[in-house]
Amino acid sequence: MPKDQYELFLKSLERKRAPALATARALIAQGKFDEAELTVKRVDDSIYGAVALAKAYREHLTELVSTGTAKKDRAHAEAVFHRAKLAAWGAYPEPHTEIEADNIRSGCDEDLSGLVKILGYEPTAPR
Repeated sequence: MPKDQYELFLKSLERKRAPALATARALIAQGKFDEAELTVKRVDDSIYGAVALAKAYREHLTELVSTGTAKKDRAHAEAVFHRAKLAAWGAYPEPHTEIEADNIRSGCDEDLSGLVKILGYEPTAPR
């Protein structure tokens, strides 16, 4: 696929995903994570949809911290943290070489440290 066609495809995918992502953001704020993820995946189950969803979780976590809500509703903030981590890690493709596996591990470490930086600590895994 020529570069301009690929860029047009990506723009089309983004337009198609935008309403679902807006709905998903509202659902994330309500703690309806499974529903939020399904909403996005129904219209875009590609890696681009997964990355957009991970970004939505990260942005919501940032908002929770910046408004002080994370301290008031720690359980929700920690749940968002975990979903953000899982969404980010789930956006990586399956590695086919040791170099790809190393790069993915490095990316996952960066994702985790970024979320820890936002929240200020790493919550324990949910049970």
